[in-house]
Amino acid sequence: MLSGHGCFRAYLHKFKHEDSPECLTCRGVDEDAEHVFFMCPRFSTPRSTWETALEGRILPENLVEAMLSSEAAWEATSSFAVEVLKDLRREERERKKKSN
Repeated sequence: MLSGHGCFRAYLHKFKHEDSPECLTCRGVDEDAEHVFFMCPRFSTPRSTWETALEGRILPENLVEAMLSSEAAWEATSSFAVEVLKDLRREERERKKKSN
């Protein structure tokens, strides 16, 4: 979540594993970690749950402070990140199957 590494199309595109860095939901926007975790409407439901648990809007600027504020905040952040990354990984596998 903090490093930007993972199944983000922009990251995979750098290494020629994706044909485009674009978000499939938000055309014209690169699908990088910041976009996925903080803006992409595809993840609005789990993001809302995460922000409710942390009692407020989470932005890149306050992420570290927010997730370190309590054990519950850390767990909510971890759960959100795992859920999103699992979805991205599943989508990547499905795209690979279709292209083969």
